[in-house]
Amino acid sequence: MSTATVTNVKGTKRAATSWLASAGWAIVLGAASGLACVAVRLFFRLLQWVFVQKTGMLPAAAASLPPLRRILTPIIGAALATLVIWLMRRRAPDLHFEGYVEAVRLKNGQIPLLSTVWRTVSSGFSVATGAAIGREGSMIQFAAAISSWVGERSPLRNLPLSRQVAYGAAAAVAAAYQAPIAGVFFAVEIVLGEWAWSDLPQLFLASSTGWLMSRLLLGAGPLFPVRESLPITQDLLWVLPLALVLGAVGPAYQRLLHLSKAAKRLPFALLWSGLAVGALALIEPKVWGNGDFALVGILQDKTMLLGIVSVLACRLIATTFCVGTGTVGGVFTPTLFTGAALGLAAGHLLHNPEPLILAICGMALLMAAVTHAPWMAALMAVELTGQWHLLPIILPCSLLASFIARTISRESLYAIASPEPAQ
Repeated sequence: MSTATVTNVKGTKRAATSWLASAGWAIVLGAASGLACVAVRLFFRLLQWVFVQKTGMLPAAAASLPPLRRILTPIIGAALATLVIWLMRRRAPDLHFEGYVEAVRLKNGQIPLLSTVWRTVSSGFSVATGAAIGREGSMIQFAAAISSWVGERSPLRNLPLSRQVAYGAAAAVAAAYQAPIAGVFFAVEIVLGEWAWSDLPQLFLASSTGWLMSRLLLGAGPLFPVRESLPITQDLLWVLPLALVLGAVGPAYQRLLHLSKAAKRLPFALLWSGLAVGALALIEPKVWGNGDFALVGILQDKTMLLGIVSVLACRLIATTFCVGTGTVGGVFTPTLFTGAALGLAAGHLLHNPEPLILAICGMALLMAAVTHAPWMAALMAVELTGQWHLLPIILPCSLLASFIARTISRESLYAIASPEPAQ
């Protein structure tokens, strides 16, 4: 055997060994990230039980509370969230926070764990007491910080920390939403911001492992299952104009969130957001929480047009106020709800015999418009509902909605998200 042949064989073996090592480490990161998500979810449940003595969906808890307590609970949670942030800044003034997207793209994946822990605790008090904000944002951020901490201790010197955090983010989305494939595309389109083909196997392994952790410890199945397989009819042609409309609505939705930041200048801003949520909950208990309860109602087609408009209006006001005042959390699930509500409303207005199809499409279309991540948005919609046969229709329309949104505004939702809570 020639020297060149021996060298090639050794090189091939080294490459194979390196790939297997990175694949194994992706599984480790996926497990760590998935378990971190589960831990945060259980922590939020515990706090929720402390405040409302229920661990189910928050709007159901709100509806069971007397009016005064329904108002005061979000205010108390906001006060405690403010106190946590104040203590963090007083005890550790040098701490700084780094979002996982910015960390991967600009900081080589370095996410300070301690500041993330403080913010997760603050978020827990807000989420557990009804703040109209997404709990999954804090779950993913904490899981990404754990991935960064574990990654810094990786035995693999040739695997960049930023890639390891991306693997953890994929696993976190898979664990939080029971959507392993969407988790991969979340990491590719949003976290990495590039089509890193060589990382797809590792991303899939990490995402699948995070999904398994959540499935084993929190339960299985689509988060928002639809009662049956929805038929594909000629009425689906309405998805195309819906994509055009929601593609234009996406930048307006982002602009609304951006303008709401003026509320941070209010004294004790989080308390005002708590008051807003509490007051609106007197009108509509579905204001409490991230919108999952309202989204379930929409996907079960139990909400009439007037009810859809009422819930949508109240939740938009509450979520905008929470985001604007700096409540720690995300807007991913609230955006899914908004898209579904707009789609279902369009279905009713058009007298569509299957308005649920437009609701499911609306979830993907608005998400694609505000995140500029059409593949992730389309896959998220079908994984959350189990309606996989709609993917060939939803995906091209999501690409269209994303293109329209990008034409109007180059900024995505994750470029606007507020990293710092109010004082």
